[in-house]
Amino acid sequence: MTAPGIAPGGETGVTQTTRDRLVDAISTHGPITARRLAELFGLTSAAVRRHLAALEVEGVIAEHELPLAPRGRGRPSKSFVLSPSAHEDLPGGYDELAVMAMDELARLGGSEAVTALAEHRIADWENVLAERVAEREQAGEDITVTRKLELLSELLTERGYATTVRPLHVPLPGRGPESGVAPRTLVTAQLCHGHCPVLDVAADHPELCEAESRVISRIIGAPVQRLATLAQGAHVCTTHIPLTEGRTP
Repeated sequence: MTAPGIAPGGETGVTQTTRDRLVDAISTHGPITARRLAELFGLTSAAVRRHLAALEVEGVIAEHELPLAPRGRGRPSKSFVLSPSAHEDLPGGYDELAVMAMDELARLGGSEAVTALAEHRIADWENVLAERVAEREQAGEDITVTRKLELLSELLTERGYATTVRPLHVPLPGRGPESGVAPRTLVTAQLCHGHCPVLDVAADHPELCEAESRVISRIIGAPVQRLATLAQGAHVCTTHIPLTEGRTP
């Protein structure tokens, strides 16, 4: 039997789409052998094995050994299943469930309950960052506010926020030559999240964004201002961070 949309009898027409269909078949029928996949898709076993080897290297699938029939002779037959990381990438309905749960929490406990959950979700940010700062200080590094912001950016990227720090230098006019006051430069930064791991929930519950701003403010030790959010339709979440104010030469 040839799978729909696949060129039968050989490798002609084998494309990335074929690999996607192989992944779908492994998801649906796995554990499944290369021979069985070749039969399903009308491909040669060699062609299928090349695709499987590439998918295994990329971490999309993993080997799963199936014992042979009870006769007990021969080597176990190789078969394949999706890897745990591939399962995470497939649609699962978790976002919809999270939105429903937050809506129900708000209905039962009001905005205070949502705020409490939002604070709890990010409660370890300060402790984890404090540990990293302490480790670097013990190693002799001088941790400035700017460096702390960089470490925070690294932490948030690990948590799925795809964060970058964009420094800004804003020149401020002096009071004139007669005053003897030199021009100043206001040094600030923007903390930008290119991805939000709770986007669907935050769109209806801004308490999540507000909690993040509060913890960032505590970490930096200065008031911060959320200028834009993905939840409100911006292309990136942007938080304004004051750093230092220095005088220009």
